[in-house]
Amino acid sequence: MENTHNFFIPKNNLIGVGSIKDLTNELLNWKLSKVLIVTDKNLISLGWVEQVEKILKNLFIFYDIFDGVTHTNPTVSFVEDGLAYFPSELELRRDYHLLISIGGGSNHDCAKGIAAVATNGGSITDYEGYNKITKPALPHITINTTYSGAAMTMFAIITDESRQVKMTVASPNITPLVSVNDPMLMVTMPPEVTAESGIDALGHAIESFVSTEASPITDTLALGAVRLILRYLKRAYENGNDLEAREQLMFAAVLAGMAYNNAGVGYSHALGHQLGGFYSQFHGEYEGILLPHVLVYNAPSVPEGKLRELAEVMGINAGRKTEVLDRICTSLRKLGTEVGIPDNLTKMGVQQKDLDTLAQNALKDISGLTNPRRGTIEDVKNIYLSAM
Repeated sequence: MENTHNFFIPKNNLIGVGSIKDLTNELLNWKLSKVLIVTDKNLISLGWVEQVEKILKNLFIFYDIFDGVTHTNPTVSFVEDGLAYFPSELELRRDYHLLISIGGGSNHDCAKGIAAVATNGGSITDYEGYNKITKPALPHITINTTYSGAAMTMFAIITDESRQVKMTVASPNITPLVSVNDPMLMVTMPPEVTAESGIDALGHAIESFVSTEASPITDTLALGAVRLILRYLKRAYENGNDLEAREQLMFAAVLAGMAYNNAGVGYSHALGHQLGGFYSQFHGEYEGILLPHVLVYNAPSVPEGKLRELAEVMGINAGRKTEVLDRICTSLRKLGTEVGIPDNLTKMGVQQKDLDTLAQNALKDISGLTNPRRGTIEDVKNIYLSAM
């Protein structure tokens, strides 16, 4: 019986304090004439974009800056605004040789969308789903400032405003070529972004661990990420200048990113994406609320041994499977409370009248394809209700 586990990550990954300086060496041998930087105005004001500009200037590489990612959920219109920097005819769209995205998941995902359409044509909405991008995207370097993990992955989560739906676009052809993960670029991350992106990374790790596509490789990465997040997220939330905590969470985000890029995620992401498409708040907050409820739903389809492995990493010793599950969920809720994550969806403005539509959209999200337990619209709606 065939059981393949391909493994995709960026070709090169610069990791650790000061690693941004190594970007020069990555670019030295490339015959680049023009680069498009994809970022937001906040990161420009913090000076992180200027660091990259200096590197490009020293290498005599021309560049433009697209700073049109204006909120946490990148949209089809953001991608189209970025594409407006390119010549209108498809055959001329290689005017830029490289994209560099600076920021968190929103900026990286927007850049992946731009890179894909620049070489494949059409609209980013044409590529919703898995492996619909047939031509390699423009080469793309991600410079990470949060713990979302998007810098490592083949996934772009883009909101289609016309449908109020978050699309998952996934293809190895949009995997970044290089990722830069320098904790020094994370010390200015506000507490709320530290919390929500850290919780998002925790969701990536746990969902990839119980995924139907999990392997011993992704399990090891996922459990390593869980261990580090539980140990260091509260510290970084309480003191953004704690460089040790920042560095360890950066490692956790890289581990979780590699895990979910290859094992996939599950219903807490599929359900959370659709809440973001409707209400446009931080994905990590939805993730923190939903994850315990999704774990309870999935438990009948998750081997007891897996739950015990997860519990052990979380420092939990318990008896029966139900007790193990209960203590895992309690631990997750406790961490969420400690870092300011709301404890229910009602506090985030979610309305019951929207749940039927949300459930239908969630079941169409390919993020749920690797969930260990298949559900109906009614099942998904009940998960939402339990989190209200």
